[in-house]
Amino acid sequence: MNSSSCQHWENLLLSINRFLGISSAGNWIHSLWCLFLLLYIWAASIWKCIEFNLEMPTIEKILYLMEFPGNMSTVAFLVYHAVVNYSCAQKVEFQIHGLIRGLESKAIRNIYKKHDKRTLHLMVVTIVFHGVCALVDIVTNDYEFWSTWLSNSVYNLPALMLSLGLLQYALPVHLLWLLLDQMRRNLEKLKLRQRPAEEITKLDARYESAFAALVDAGGAAALLIEEMRSTCNLIGLLHKQLLSKFGPFLLLNFVNSLVSFCVELYLVFNFFENPLWDESMLLIYRLLWLIMHGGRIWFILAVNEQILEEKCNLCQLLNELEVCSSRLQVTINRFLLQLQTSLDQPLEACGVVTLDTLSLGGFIGVLMAIVIFLIQIGLGNKSLMGVALNRSSWLYV
Repeated sequence: MNSSSCQHWENLLLSINRFLGISSAGNWIHSLWCLFLLLYIWAASIWKCIEFNLEMPTIEKILYLMEFPGNMSTVAFLVYHAVVNYSCAQKVEFQIHGLIRGLESKAIRNIYKKHDKRTLHLMVVTIVFHGVCALVDIVTNDYEFWSTWLSNSVYNLPALMLSLGLLQYALPVHLLWLLLDQMRRNLEKLKLRQRPAEEITKLDARYESAFAALVDAGGAAALLIEEMRSTCNLIGLLHKQLLSKFGPFLLLNFVNSLVSFCVELYLVFNFFENPLWDESMLLIYRLLWLIMHGGRIWFILAVNEQILEEKCNLCQLLNELEVCSSRLQVTINRFLLQLQTSLDQPLEACGVVTLDTLSLGGFIGVLMAIVIFLIQIGLGNKSLMGVALNRSSWLYV
C-alpha cells in the first residue's frame, strides 16, 4: 500500500515547513532560502534589541530581551537540522514507514488514517493560534504597516517556526506510538484466543483452536511475541535517534519558553496592579503569549507520555497471557525485561530535562520563584522615600 496516498495533511505540513525554512527539500536552492530566512530573523531581532528603549529595571530588561537570542538560537538549530541532517532525518522516516508497511493492510490504513487526523488537528491549531497572534499584533500597532511588519518578523514568524518545529519531533513519535498501539491490539487478540468463551464446549472447533493457542502448538504465539519484541526494540532505537537529533532544540525551546513565560506573567501582574484599559489589546497579546509558552512547556514534557503508557500496557498484557510452554515463557520474559529496562531509563533532552509531566511541579516551582523575584524587584523600585520627603515632621539621620 502506498503510504503517501493516506498522508495528505502531512504532505501539506511538510510543504509549509519547507516554505518557512525548517524542513529541507534536499537541494542547494532551498538551502539558500533557509539561510536567507535565518539571516532575516537574526537581523530583525538584533535591530529590535538595539531599538528597545522601554524604561524598566536592568534585570527585568535582560530577562525580557532573552527571548530574542533564544529565538535566534532555536531557529538556527532548526535550519541547521533541516539542511545538514536532511539525509539522517529521511533515513529515520523511511525506517518508521518500513515498520508500518510490515503490518496487515487493514492495520496500515488505520495507522495512516489516525496519523493524518492527528497531523491535521495539530497543524490547524498551530496555524490558527499564530494567525490570531498576528491579527492582535496588527491591532496593537494601530495598523501601521512597518511597525506591524517588524513586530511580526521578530515575534510571530519565529514563534510559528518553533511551534511547527516541535511538530517535526512530535509527529514521528506519534507514528511510533501507533505502532506500539497496534502491538497492544495484537496481544489482546492473542489473549482472547487463549481463553475460549464459556459457551464453547470441548466438541466445538473453536475450543481446539483456543487449546492450541494456550499450549502454543507449533510455537506460533512465541514467534509472534518474538517479532513484537524485535519491533519494539527497533521502535526504541528510532525514538532515541529522534531525541538525540531534536534534544538540543527541545532544551533550548524549553528554557526560552520558561523565561518568557515568567516575564509575561510578571507583566500581566503589573497590568492588573495598575490597570490601563486603553491597552487591553496589549493585555490580550500577553495572555496569548502566556498560552503559547505554557503550551510549549507542557507539550515538550507530554509528547512522549503515550509511548511510556503503551509500554506499560504491553507489560500488563504480557503478564496476563496464559503460559503452558517453556519456549513461550522464555520469550515473554525476554520481552518483559526489555520493556522494563526501557521504562527504567527516563527520556531526557541532552541529559538535562526529563521529558515527563511528573517533573512539571518542579518547573512550576522554578517559575514561581522567578516571578516572585521580579515582583520583589518591582516593589523595591517603588521607594517610600518620595512619600516620606513630603512629610516635614519626619526626621532623617
